[in-house]
Amino acid sequence: MRLSPLVPPEVHAKAFASAKASGVSMGKYIAELIRRDQLDEHGRPVWARDAFGEPDQGELPMTG
Repeated sequence: MRLSPLVPPEVHAKAFASAKASGVSMGKYIAELIRRDQLDEHGRPVWARDAFGEPDQGELPMTG
């Protein structure tokens, strides 16, 4: 399966630089970030509340 997220240019540049510095492809870098994501007791990333708010706030507006 293919993962093709659209992210702002500055986020892409940071990920690309980190992957290059690690000596791996963007795919391997992103896969490892996802594998290492720490989840809370509900399966939600521990950082999600700070980034997105409470889960029952409704849909976030789409951007891009």
